[in-house]
Amino acid sequence: MAETWTVARLRSWIHSFLAEKSIDSPMVCADLLIAHVLQCDRMRLYMDPERPANAEELAKLRGLVQRAGRHEPVQYLVGTWSFFGCEIEVGPATLIPRPATESLVEEALRLVRNNDGVLRAGEIRIADLCTGSGCVAIAIAKSLLATRGGRKQLSWSKEDAESAVEPLSAAAVVRIVATEIVPEACEMARRNVKSLGLDSAIEILQGDLDAPMIGRDLEGSFDLLCANPPYISDAEWAEVPKNVRDFEPSTALRGGHDGLDFVRRIVSTAPKWLKPSGSILIEISSTQGQSATAIATDHGFRDIRILPDLEGHPRILAAVRPGLL
Repeated sequence: MAETWTVARLRSWIHSFLAEKSIDSPMVCADLLIAHVLQCDRMRLYMDPERPANAEELAKLRGLVQRAGRHEPVQYLVGTWSFFGCEIEVGPATLIPRPATESLVEEALRLVRNNDGVLRAGEIRIADLCTGSGCVAIAIAKSLLATRGGRKQLSWSKEDAESAVEPLSAAAVVRIVATEIVPEACEMARRNVKSLGLDSAIEILQGDLDAPMIGRDLEGSFDLLCANPPYISDAEWAEVPKNVRDFEPSTALRGGHDGLDFVRRIVSTAPKWLKPSGSILIEISSTQGQSATAIATDHGFRDIRILPDLEGHPRILAAVRPGLL
């Protein structure tokens, strides 16, 4: 008689297997893989530990576990990942959204709201360069639009978007232009935007940094320009974890000799896109704060700050546009 593989038994076996392979957070990975194959949420695994897996589910799960054991990111294996309360499609063409980047979103929201948390009246226009999966643009748009009875939603679906009230201020309109150079990532970002019902707020353009915005009469129109560009230096690349170095796109990670090639380009071109009081927010390495500050200073930016991420590491360059050019 064939052995019965229950949820509890699968969790124990997969955890042990992944731990032996030195996979980070092996129990979390085990839960995510099982929930994905069984098409349920993680809570169901705890509520129904004796639920048996059938032969088809076991075959699919074994294949995914073997791939996870070779350090392939579990996020790619399950195809989605949560970022700022949004379920985002992810794949090898894009970076996996990380908690550090949520700090950039939090600061972006603070910058476009008044002190009382209400959006300024009029059109709020934001540029998001190197958008990848679209997670930053989506998180910002969702948060500015998702208000029910004055309370912020903790999760977001297409149905939420379609029934959302006006964005915190009835007179406010949110427009986000997001750019991405990789065609496959661009298509993924568009799918994410569409699946969450944010088509009217976010436009995805394909091209290098600000190049797709040229010729669209957008100069001097943005309240905020944000980016999570490649910023890993050549020296740091060898120390990058195997699951990142071998599976996530190096073009979205490596930022040249000192890691600041893209930061320089973004800072140098940002003033022409920003309103006189507009700001930049750029994610950087925790070792680049001094250098990034110098770059912003050289280009005349003011109110330059290096902000911490959720773990307190200095990770975000924030600055206000220089005086009129």
